Amino acid sequence: MISRHPRLLTPGPLALAPEVKASMQNDLGSRDLAFRQVTRDTRQWIQELAHAGLDYSTILMQGSGTFVIEAALTTFLKDNDKVLVCANGVYGETAAKILRRHRLGHVVLTRPVTEPVSVEEVARRLAADPQITHLYVVHCETTSGILNPLPDLLALARSRGITSIVDSMSAFGAIEIDAARHPFDILISSGNKCLEAPPGIAFAIVRRALLTPELTVARTYTLDLYDQWRGFEENGEWRSTPPTHVAQALRAALVALRQETVAGRHARYAAIRDRLIAGMRPLGFAPILRPELQTPICVAFRSDTLVPDALAFADYYQHLRNARLLIYARFHEASRSFRIGCIGQIEPGWVDELVEATRAFALARRQRGGGAGLARRAAAGPEQRP
Repeated sequence: MISRHPRLLTPGPLALAPEVKASMQNDLGSRDLAFRQVTRDTRQWIQELAHAGLDYSTILMQGSGTFVIEAALTTFLKDNDKVLVCANGVYGETAAKILRRHRLGHVVLTRPVTEPVSVEEVARRLAADPQITHLYVVHCETTSGILNPLPDLLALARSRGITSIVDSMSAFGAIEIDAARHPFDILISSGNKCLEAPPGIAFAIVRRALLTPELTVARTYTLDLYDQWRGFEENGEWRSTPPTHVAQALRAALVALRQETVAGRHARYAAIRDRLIAGMRPLGFAPILRPELQTPICVAFRSDTLVPDALAFADYYQHLRNARLLIYARFHEASRSFRIGCIGQIEPGWVDELVEATRAFALARRQRGGGAGLARRAAAGPEQRP
């Protein structure tokens, strides 16, 4: 049975809670006192979620998570600095691309997407290269849903006096982060994904000691995190006109998370993950991660028989779209896998619908012989299908 409304098993506005959507209907001017209170609440509550004390401050900015990645790298890196980027998926690779574009010094430590970042390997690289000044690590790499050993990596960076930059884009709000126990220097994330707010606002939690003109660089106006922070600190306002409706939605999403708690949200996502794996595995779709590495953010599946390549995935993706089921729309060539999200306001029945749609897809492919030939026919258009 085709659903009336799309079922979103990937982050996006359709997966928001009703109260978060409703909050966007309220018009507030960006200099309105009520909106300034929205800004204050949001900054304070984000910081509390990370257990970040008075020696930290939170900076909000317009744009997606990639905006704040670039803002952090360009604001807190000087021309003679050098970053060790830990990359076991697309998020780490994105940071490396940004550094290359800005011609900032860096070296990339690559790991397979199915393996966590190796603390021992990072330690060896740091010991061998005394010019490294910053360590960039992704907390939860969404390519696979793997969790990297953040506490150990942060401790290693502190022991060597290296500035840590944590990409927590796909973990913040669903996986515990404790700056009091495991201090970081810079943590970046956004309102989307685990905070269950609409795209459009990102943020950085930064150690106050770094927020000085001497330790920051103003490479651009839009991405200058220090200048943005100074505006918040001095005036309690955004430096330029923000998306006020999205900001109010982010505040509403934070209210919901404070009520649910990080542990409660983690458990809710984990239940979706377990239901998804239990339904997909008998159909020939196996998670690419070992069970002990599988977080409840998303599951990357692989099937060499049913979805062996990007063409076959395009066929599968369109099959799900026809059933009004939306998953991550990209096939990862290196691991020959695709992702299904477990985050957002997903109902257990949606997972059951997806499993049944996948069962129908698998049956049709087996009846038609499967393989790349079917995928090519599917990509060519419905008029050429048998």
